Amino acid sequence: MADLPQATVIEWSELSQLAVVPAQARVAAVTKAPDGRSVSILMEGLDARCEGKSQKSATAVLVASIDAKIPAGLTWTATRADFRGQLVLTNGGRATVQLGLARGFDSQTVVSPLEGGEDSLQFVRTIYSPAEIWPQVGETDDVFYAPLTVTIQLTLACPGDPSAGLAALDSVDVELWVR
Repeated sequence: MADLPQATVIEWSELSQLAVVPAQARVAAVTKAPDGRSVSILMEGLDARCEGKSQKSATAVLVASIDAKIPAGLTWTATRADFRGQLVLTNGGRATVQLGLARGFDSQTVVSPLEGGEDSLQFVRTIYSPAEIWPQVGETDDVFYAPLTVTIQLTLACPGDPSAGLAALDSVDVELWVR
C-alpha cells in the first residue's frame, strides 16, 4: 500500500489572557480543530451588568493573544472570527460592544427599547483581518506571523432608576485562511 501524504497541520500556542475584567471572568476552554485551521474560545463570566438605582455603568474587558505556527508551504492570508453574545436592556439602558481581531475592529451601540420592542437579543458579529506578515531578513524565504490578538469590551450605561442592562460574550470562533 502506498504511503498517504501527511495532512498539513497548523500548531497553536496556549492562549494568553493579557487583561480581563471582571476578575471572575475567564477563558473556560480553547478547542482547536484537528487540522489547526480553526479555534473556538469559550468564555465564562465575561459580562457587564448595571441597574440605574444602584450602579449607573459597568464594563467587561478581555484581551488575549495566541500564536499560530504555519508550516512551510502554507501562507496565512487572513483571519475571520465570529463573536457570539447577548444583550438585555430596559428603560433606556445602553450597551456598546467593541470587538477586535488583529487589525480588524467592530463597534456597535444599542439603546433600549430594541428593534421590535424586544428587551433582549442574541448577536453574532463577524470580523475579518488580514494576516500580519513580516519577511525574514537574510537568505531564506521564511516569514514571521504576528500573534493573533482578540479584544472585547462591553460597556453599559443605565441612566435612570428603572433602567437596567446586561451584556455578555459567550464565545469566539476563529478561522485562519491559508493557501
